[in-house]
Amino acid sequence: MAVIGFGRSGFAAARLLSVHGAHVTVMDDKTPEKLNAWIEKAQGLSQVKLVLGGVDPTMTSNADLIVVSPGVPANHSALVRAREKGVPVIGELELAFGYCNATVLALTGTNGKTTTTTLLEMMMKAAGKKAIACGNIGKPFAEAVFELTADDMAVLEVSSFQLETIEEFRPEVAAILNVTPDHLDRYEDMQAYVEAKGRIFENQTKGDVAILNVADKYTPIYATLVKSQLYYFGFADLAAGTGREQKPGCYVKNGVIELLGRPLVKANELLIPGPHNLENACAAALMASLSGASDEAIAKTLREFKGVEHRLEPAGEVNGVRFINDSKGTNVDSVVKALESFSKPIVLILGGRDKAGDFTKLAALVKEKVTRIVAFGECKAKVVQQLSSAATVVEADTLEEVVNGAFVASEKGGVVLFSPGCASFDMFQNYEDRGRQFKAMVAKLTAQKAGKEAKV
Repeated sequence: MAVIGFGRSGFAAARLLSVHGAHVTVMDDKTPEKLNAWIEKAQGLSQVKLVLGGVDPTMTSNADLIVVSPGVPANHSALVRAREKGVPVIGELELAFGYCNATVLALTGTNGKTTTTTLLEMMMKAAGKKAIACGNIGKPFAEAVFELTADDMAVLEVSSFQLETIEEFRPEVAAILNVTPDHLDRYEDMQAYVEAKGRIFENQTKGDVAILNVADKYTPIYATLVKSQLYYFGFADLAAGTGREQKPGCYVKNGVIELLGRPLVKANELLIPGPHNLENACAAALMASLSGASDEAIAKTLREFKGVEHRLEPAGEVNGVRFINDSKGTNVDSVVKALESFSKPIVLILGGRDKAGDFTKLAALVKEKVTRIVAFGECKAKVVQQLSSAATVVEADTLEEVVNGAFVASEKGGVVLFSPGCASFDMFQNYEDRGRQFKAMVAKLTAQKAGKEAKV
């Protein structure tokens, strides 16, 4: 058997296959120097061979099965040749599902996945269940299955990339939070991206549960494809007149989150900011309730949840200016949601590796709330081109220049919002690395300002 892509997901797949007696060849286009950490871990695996620095199409076309990591594009030459030879190609998600005895709760969407998955895991734990958040968050699914029994809950954050390679994957409870343009550097068009997300419902039966955003643009399309029990979540007034607001679900009505017709908590009791987080809270609450959690456990979690790292995370305050780390904001729509969560004056930090995003969609909100934009990374010229008519845009080369420049341009009582709207791979290992480096630079700036004040 072959595993293509040797990172977090690929290692977990190789380990799972190895433990179950398979002979595994792991391949990656990256050179060994870039994969040292995973090479060291793989030394403890039996019957696992590493072929790094290039994927050999001959080896893949002769494999019994290929497990592909989500970051490997479907049109990779080795995968194309393997499919032509009739070799089955699945993803780590599909592989792990075949070994999972636990109840599977899964959600996808363009934005809000990590927050909602974390909330759902906490709700199920508060209800007395063993639950593990995994998939596109934390542990790979193929690692989590070693810890899960039939009485437990696998709470899965699932990406469109992972859904491309499913065959039998079937969550008992599944949700699509929202769908807006993203990853158009990978997908041919928006339709292909929408279809990939919709595959989360593909294998469900009438005994399962599907959950959709009451006001999302693509909900009417997905609703026609659902074969399971359908529920909705979100702001009831946004769907007024569609009839969907009358369907069973979890809704924000008159400042109160109502779960299946029962008042749960007041919206202003949540600690996480922004209207999008009210939607996330509704989705998690509905999934938890339909999976056996009590209203008390759900409400307690909502009142206590402070958010996740890199998602509208407070990163410090310097001379009355708040710094917000939203490094997980990797697309334009996530930046919209971040801007909607704060009042003027905002200094917005944008940039990174372009994902074919359209920054002009930010123009109206930028004019309303943003005093200055600091652009960095590979697509900073695009940010300048598309948003300079909406606000003053300055460019920076390093993250330290970004943070210092944003602070100088900020106003007391204002916010410096680090919501890049792009992928991180031009300058960082991933969005976590980017967010932690941002927080380190804010901490450095804080220390510098404190030192100057102490000397005075």
